[in-house]
Amino acid sequence: MKPRKKTRSLGEMISTFSFFGMSAWLALEGLALAQTAPDWQVWGLYGSSLLCLAGGLRFVIVELAYVIGRLVGK
Repeated sequence: MKPRKKTRSLGEMISTFSFFGMSAWLALEGLALAQTAPDWQVWGLYGSSLLCLAGGLRFVIVELAYVIGRLVGK
C-alpha cells in the first residue's frame, strides 16, 4: 500500500481555517435571519454551514474512513 502524506502545506491549512470561518459565519447568519427570512433560506444557510464544517474536517474524515476501511477489510 502507498504511504500516505502526513504533513500539511500552508495552503491546506489556510483553506481549512477558511472553511471553519465560513462555517461559523453562515451559522451566525442563519441565527440572525431565523425570525425574518423564509425557512428555506435559513435552512440553506445551516446546510451550507454544515458542508463548510465538513470541508474543514476533510482530513479527519479521510483518516476515519481509512481506519474504518482497515477494520472492515480484515
